[in-house]
Amino acid sequence: MKRFTPFGSAWRQFADARELPSGRSDPPWTGGVDDETSDADYFGWELACCAPGLESGDARAVAALARACLTAMQRGSTRLSTDVAQLSAALQGVGAPDLVGVASTVLTRARNGDPGDPVTQVMGRPGCRTPLIVRGQWLYTERLLRLETEFCERTVRLAGQSFVAPSGERLDRALRVASLGNPCLTEEQQEAVRVALTRPLALITGGPGTGKTTIIIALLRAAQSLSIDDVALAAPTGKAALRMREAAALADPGAPWGDISPMTLHRLLGWSPTRNQFARGECDPLPCRIVIVDEASMVDLVLMDRLVRAMRRGAQLVLFGDSNQLPSVDAGAVFRDLCAVLRPARLNTNLRVDREPSARGIVSIARSLQEGSVDCRLDELAATRQAVSSVVFEGVEHLCRPWTEVGLAFLDRWWDERISGFDDFERRITRVHRAPQGIFDEHSVEDLRALSLHYSKSRILCATRGRTPATGAQALNDYLLYRLREATRQLRPGYARELAPGTPVLVERNDYERDLWNGDQGVVLWVDAGRGPELAAVFQRGEGFIRFSLRDLGVLTPAFALTIHKAQGSEFDHVAVILPDVKSPLATRELLYTAITRARKSVVLVGESQRFADAAARSIARDSGVAEALAAMGC
Repeated sequence: MKRFTPFGSAWRQFADARELPSGRSDPPWTGGVDDETSDADYFGWELACCAPGLESGDARAVAALARACLTAMQRGSTRLSTDVAQLSAALQGVGAPDLVGVASTVLTRARNGDPGDPVTQVMGRPGCRTPLIVRGQWLYTERLLRLETEFCERTVRLAGQSFVAPSGERLDRALRVASLGNPCLTEEQQEAVRVALTRPLALITGGPGTGKTTIIIALLRAAQSLSIDDVALAAPTGKAALRMREAAALADPGAPWGDISPMTLHRLLGWSPTRNQFARGECDPLPCRIVIVDEASMVDLVLMDRLVRAMRRGAQLVLFGDSNQLPSVDAGAVFRDLCAVLRPARLNTNLRVDREPSARGIVSIARSLQEGSVDCRLDELAATRQAVSSVVFEGVEHLCRPWTEVGLAFLDRWWDERISGFDDFERRITRVHRAPQGIFDEHSVEDLRALSLHYSKSRILCATRGRTPATGAQALNDYLLYRLREATRQLRPGYARELAPGTPVLVERNDYERDLWNGDQGVVLWVDAGRGPELAAVFQRGEGFIRFSLRDLGVLTPAFALTIHKAQGSEFDHVAVILPDVKSPLATRELLYTAITRARKSVVLVGESQRFADAAARSIARDSGVAEALAAMGC
């Protein structure tokens, strides 16, 4: 699709009609701009145009700095380092390695703030209303610096506010009630509940298996004992919210808080896609005494700021997450930064190994990744397999061959044992499920529960999304969809990538009308709701199921394989982790840690040892000023 450019035919027609200068030149860097030019390139070009008094070299430097700054934001940072070495790498990344000296001079002039200098029209010191701001050794966009500063100020107010915390006998009674469930709370968990009850802003961090969900249930019990019934539960994705709901129902199916329905943060804050804004904020805060958020490491700076702004005076915010996981997709690493400053309750004891001995290896390799020592100990931490046939799907295994050599054989075995090797699989996925008046009959519900449980047990996780390289999630989904069509005799030319009955699917964007959320997972099946069979996507909701015709839905993608980012908030019994055959900047320690800790029983690492060593040695470089600013504010 062709894109509008800021100096294309649309601009020229507008300029001619308004008698404006239409002879806008190409950006002040070589190569010009075309339909393939990135948003960062446009941003740099526009900034250079906003300071017409700049000399050519300075204009090129301003444009390159703007492009590098926006590129850093797109990669998750909120700012760009102006340290010579890091600035040099950033400018090389945007194709301007020769501008380091000029760019450093331009930054110095922006810090000096001479009003007669044309640089200060687009780049200034803190307090200036210029698109770019130089603050110390960092370059920000004005918008993100303001957002970061205001978020930190709101966080300090929230963390330091006066509120009536339970104490003495009331607190002791609440802690006793919190511990009544099964299993009993450990000392770490009891301390986490105490922190959550006594701080206006509480953080609980720990890896999978350390009992965070158990603490959420215990906190609900404690809140009930304190006569606090206005509690909200939320998570950044629909999948994570659904897991909270399932955990609450499983832990205490008859509890009086059963009506508390976990929801996505967007829904909690009243996001309106038509108005493009949130309903909740300072003027209309959340009517809740306690707000509990799970998977907080996935929340970006913009959304976390909206949440803090929506907290009413005297209310508590409790954030659960894993500070070692991948940070949010969008800019910021807020949960990590908050944990660095606000003394979180840390859960270090993994409780899963007592129930599932095979999880011991998963815990060991996850801990080694945290310590940065897995690259030299992979042979000790994982059982080495030289062939697909030797994989046993127990504990941690390393199939140490390039994907080009073992990929198809591994996928075939995964299909045979982890997907189609299920009782009555073909009948369950090809039958027509009856749903008169939208309610599935008893026999269909039985099959749907079995399929839902089956697909929730195993998943292939990939570092990349696309069809190239061949280790991308789409490439793997294409092949497994082919195997599905082959098994159900639905191979037809031209339909290879169409969703077929039995395809597990993932919702790729929020659908507010149908209450479907990014990350929700379902399965495509034949459904007859009274007007004849049609292909529909079926999703579990509590004990029941809902269905939507494929014709009515937005973007669904096959989910035999997921990117590791999309798998956050999910857990599976068995996981296979596929890394690219070549060195990739996307493969990092945090990515590996997140992928491996999605598994409860077994994980198979597929790829050469060097690829895992490269990933384990590389940590995500995400620059953020939140922790620094909070510390400076005395938080």
